[in-house]
Amino acid sequence: MQVLKNALRILQCVVISQPVGVSDVARKLDLPKSSVQRTLTSLEDEGWLTRDTAHGGLWVQTSRIWVLAHQGKEIGVRSLAQEPMHWLWERTNENIHLTQMQGDDVVVVDKLESTHSVRVFDPIGTRLPLHVSASGKALLAARSPEGLDAYLQASPAGFTAESLTEERALRAELQRVSLDGYAVNRGEWRSEISGIGVALRLDGDREAEFGLAISVPSHRLHEDQLAEYGELLLEAKHRIEQAMPLGPGAAG
Repeated sequence: MQVLKNALRILQCVVISQPVGVSDVARKLDLPKSSVQRTLTSLEDEGWLTRDTAHGGLWVQTSRIWVLAHQGKEIGVRSLAQEPMHWLWERTNENIHLTQMQGDDVVVVDKLESTHSVRVFDPIGTRLPLHVSASGKALLAARSPEGLDAYLQASPAGFTAESLTEERALRAELQRVSLDGYAVNRGEWRSEISGIGVALRLDGDREAEFGLAISVPSHRLHEDQLAEYGELLLEAKHRIEQAMPLGPGAAG
C-alpha cells in the first residue's frame, strides 16, 4: 500500500512542478532518489509520464491524465474550438491555449504549439491562478460581483514583480479587460511567459468557464502587437461561441 501511495505522490509532484528532475522530486517528497527513479520509469512505461528532450530530459506528464479526468463537456468544447484555434495559430505561430476555470485556477485543457525554436513550455494540465493568466483575468472579469469579491478578498499571491496583487490595482485591470474585451499577461506568473486571452461564453447566462489565449515568450510580445492579437482573439472567440448549437446567450 505504501508503494502505491508513494507512486501517487510522485505523479502529483510531477504534474504540479513539471518539468522536474529526479533529484527535485526526491527532495520535495523526502524519498530515496533510487526509489523515485524506479517509480518514474514505471509511470513512463504505463504512459502517465514522459521525459521532455527540450528540457534536458526532465519529467512531464502526458496527455493521458487530462484525457482521463476531462471526459464529456470539455471534449465537446475542444471539438468546437479546434478550427478557430487553428485559424488563430496560422496567423500568429504562437502557442494557442484552450483553458478552463477550475475553482480559483485556470488549467490548459488543449493547445496548439508554435513552431518557433524558442517557445513557451506549457503542457496540457498546466495550472495557475486566475489573476496571473491572460485568459484567467478575462474569466475573472466575467465573474459575478460576488464571485470576484470572494477571489480578491482571498489575498491573491504574487509570483513576479509584474504580478498584480493589490485589490485596487486588480479591479482597475479587470475594468480595462471588460472594456477591451481581452486581457494581457505581462510576465505575471513567470517572467519569461506573457500572453493575451479572452473568456468564452458557451452556456447561456452562466458565468464563463472556458478561455482562449495566445501564449508568447515575453521577449517576443511587443506593445504594438497587443491590439492586433486582441482582435484576432475576439474573432476566434466569436467563431467558437457561434458554433454552439444556439450561439452565445442561448438558454439551457
